[in-house]
Amino acid sequence: MRHNLKSITFMLLVTVLALNLFMVTLLTYTLHASYKRKIAEVRTNVANIALMMEQSITGTAREVDLVLQEIQYFLNRELAERGTVRRSEMDELIKARQGWVSHVARIRVSDATGAVRFAPNGPPSQLSYADAEIFHQLRSGAQVGLAISPLIRSPLTGEWILLFARRYDNADGSFAGVVAASVRASHFASLVSELDLGSKGIALVRDLDMRLVARHPPLDAPPGRTGSVGGSAELTALLNSGEPSGIFFSEGTADGVPRTNAFRRLSEPPVMLVAGLGEDDYLAIWRHDRNKAAGLGLLFFLVTTLGSVLMWRQIRASHRANRRSHLLLQHASDGIHILDSRGRLLDASDAFYRMLGYPAGGHACPSLAPWDVMHPGDQFRALVASCLRHKRVTTYESVFRHRDGGEFPVEVSVVPLEIDGKPQLFCAARDITTRKKVEEDLRIAARAFESQVGMMITDADLHILRCNEAFTRITGYAMEDIVGRHPNILQSGRHDEKFYRAMWQAIRTDGSWQGEIWNKRKNGEIYPQLLSIGSVRDEKGETTHYVASLSDISSRKADEEQMRTLAFYDSLTKLPNRRLFLERLDQAHAAAQRLQTFGALLVVDLDDFKTLNDTEGHAAGDLLLAKVAQRLVDCVPQNEAVARLGGDEFVILLDNLGPHEVEAARRAEQVARGAMATLGKPYRLGRSDYRGSAGIGIALFGPGNMPSAQEVLRNAHLAVSQAKNTGSNSLCFFDTRMPAQVRERSDIEAGLRIALEQDQLVLHYQPQVDRDGHIIGAEALIRWCHPQQGMISPGRFIPLAEANGLILPIGNWVLETACQQLARWAEVPALAHLTLSVNVSANQLSQPDFVERVLEVLQRTGAPAQKLKLELTESALVHEIEEIIRKMSVLKEHGVCFSLDDFGTGYSSLNYLSRLPLDQLKIDQSFVQGMLQDTNSAEIAHLIMLLAERMGLVVLAEGVETEEQRAALLERGCQQFQGYLFGRPMTVEQLEGELQA
Repeated sequence: MRHNLKSITFMLLVTVLALNLFMVTLLTYTLHASYKRKIAEVRTNVANIALMMEQSITGTAREVDLVLQEIQYFLNRELAERGTVRRSEMDELIKARQGWVSHVARIRVSDATGAVRFAPNGPPSQLSYADAEIFHQLRSGAQVGLAISPLIRSPLTGEWILLFARRYDNADGSFAGVVAASVRASHFASLVSELDLGSKGIALVRDLDMRLVARHPPLDAPPGRTGSVGGSAELTALLNSGEPSGIFFSEGTADGVPRTNAFRRLSEPPVMLVAGLGEDDYLAIWRHDRNKAAGLGLLFFLVTTLGSVLMWRQIRASHRANRRSHLLLQHASDGIHILDSRGRLLDASDAFYRMLGYPAGGHACPSLAPWDVMHPGDQFRALVASCLRHKRVTTYESVFRHRDGGEFPVEVSVVPLEIDGKPQLFCAARDITTRKKVEEDLRIAARAFESQVGMMITDADLHILRCNEAFTRITGYAMEDIVGRHPNILQSGRHDEKFYRAMWQAIRTDGSWQGEIWNKRKNGEIYPQLLSIGSVRDEKGETTHYVASLSDISSRKADEEQMRTLAFYDSLTKLPNRRLFLERLDQAHAAAQRLQTFGALLVVDLDDFKTLNDTEGHAAGDLLLAKVAQRLVDCVPQNEAVARLGGDEFVILLDNLGPHEVEAARRAEQVARGAMATLGKPYRLGRSDYRGSAGIGIALFGPGNMPSAQEVLRNAHLAVSQAKNTGSNSLCFFDTRMPAQVRERSDIEAGLRIALEQDQLVLHYQPQVDRDGHIIGAEALIRWCHPQQGMISPGRFIPLAEANGLILPIGNWVLETACQQLARWAEVPALAHLTLSVNVSANQLSQPDFVERVLEVLQRTGAPAQKLKLELTESALVHEIEEIIRKMSVLKEHGVCFSLDDFGTGYSSLNYLSRLPLDQLKIDQSFVQGMLQDTNSAEIAHLIMLLAERMGLVVLAEGVETEEQRAALLERGCQQFQGYLFGRPMTVEQLEGELQA
């Protein structure tokens, strides 16, 4: 019967669900089809409305253009025939044509300077089109027809207008002026106001810069004002796609109304039209139908559900009557069992067997006796005998043994009975495992009350009843000090009434509250505390007590503060680190936008800090950084404005510098100058003094179209890099051209790698001549033949190559190519005497295998070593001079010659100079080109020649461009020359042609 009831219930449920699912599917399909038809109809309607708007606005534009063409034709004819325009005829014509379009536009005629000469009521003296963009467009383009401006302000009335203009010319075809018509934006508003758009519809006219020309209905908000820039994200995406027209749905509108819209892009005038119908309008009927369908579906569901419930109740009522008596016995909670006088089991309830782990009915244990399950059994036998003898009700606790061997506590009530003259015992056993567990929990709770956590108990009126020893240890109050008092004696005064009101509101609502709070000890000390308060309620739900547990978290707070310091502050300088600084920069950036004021970011980069670390050690460097930090803090308006980004780089954040950019820049520069002066003073580092300097880059940020906070920091870094490039102790403001320069450097750097792979590098050769002008050799000069940019000079890419390490493969390529050329010359008798100079960078010279590489190239190419001249600069000799002398000596033994380039411009030790195995000194071109005007340059050049003569070195003068310079050098004893006077850098074919000429 029970199985049949379940089956019938399941079938009823399935039938009801199937019927309702069918009804829902049918209604959903019908509503969806209706919705699709409505959307298609609306899209057609908005497209037609947008087309009507286009026809209306283009008709206005054609009407205005016809008037402009007539006046243009009249002016061109008059100027061609008479060379001038008679004012009376012109005024009459303008007045007549103004009457045609008076409801649309105002007509004016300007001269070639832009000043208005003719107007319907006389030209305004102050009106000029000289600053209008379309005026310049028409003046520079004779073939331009009608020009129409975007939305602009009228210089006379200040109202928004679209300016239509055509050019007219003098008899010789030169520009004579423009014929202009200003169409008020309000005219377009009157055109679109006549459209039937419904209560939620909208019509918009925007220019192609997304400025609002007209809107219907008007919107009393900033986005609805003429000239405001805006538009939904969907409209912006369609406009950027270049589509001339389209239909889109938008929810994020200025007035918050979702609509289906159509837009069209016009060329004359250059505007964009948007017509939209509100979703609430065109879906009103459909939503009404949807609600009726939902009601119908709900009614169907209620009817089917009610019918099935009535049927199920009828079936269940008949089934319930058959099981009532059995269920009462089956669900008895106590283990009821009846014993005879010998303690044998006569009968028992199902709960008794289940308690012992046997099946209900006891079929698996027909001979079960209580002493088989009682522990201990002897005690139970004595108890049975006592109950029968004294004939009294007895309740005792014992232990039952479960079928699986486990034991559990029970409470047994025994009532002696006499049935049919035979004594029997009626027993009711109850499993008290849960009660024992509660008693154990109470003992544990009592022990926990004396734990390391401070605890306090109050009554419902907040009178303190009890506290534990941990409470006394934390607060200093003993139990006798606080019993009967109110917990507010612990208040520190740091929290206001609102805090406590919120805390007790949470306790009353949720029953508990936990959080951090500042309390006061008995001795008056204020300390942080973790407090948890819970309410104790009786069976009626009324609060009887409050229990509070508290912990002293002073040490944890100290650890958190230390962790915050480590996380947000630099351990060396105690300044905010990069992480904290970036948060403050974001806040200052947002405040500048909100307050419409300017701020500035200064990046300070110390000069030659690496040199100090290398020479004096990192301890001196750390001491310098700490002193620099203190000086920066002392010289800026706000201490928190200084931070250390890392290494020797600091930043200064200046906010609220005023609403004017020029004033903000002046104040930022004033702070930067002060910082540079302060950092330039001597530092005491240990037992020595150190004088340093710094480069400072400044980037402003403020209202308007300003960059993000990250871009401001990047701009300041670009500025400090530019400052460092100009020399030490310099400052530089960020210039918008800097990113382009950085990109150019990046492009050159990436292109260099491709140039090496694709053989885009070439060598040019500049002749070197003797006293008689005979070519005795050449200097190999690298050039980059870029496929798009053409020939690129080494001044643009060699510094980058030295910075990124590409100078090594480039230098190897130059050496290889030059040696191949020397080997070819050696095979031609007329060219075998030529020497070839190759520049060697400091990076190449510092390579451990430099000597082996040069010798390997000479051997592989077959080039004569005595014809190869390696040119070094004085800067390459600054570091590791002993190792450089060794390398030069080894190559010298194999015949390689050496020349010291740009001599006199760097720092050279004469002691090391005398030990270098040099063959030639090259006088820098700065001395050569200035020796005729500057006696100091002439004397320096002469001294270099005398020094070379004493050391047995040949002197070559660079940059010789005139005969006068050559004569002056010859007079002072110069033997060899190089410069434009004798030839510019040229290809090898051109050089060989010079030798054969």
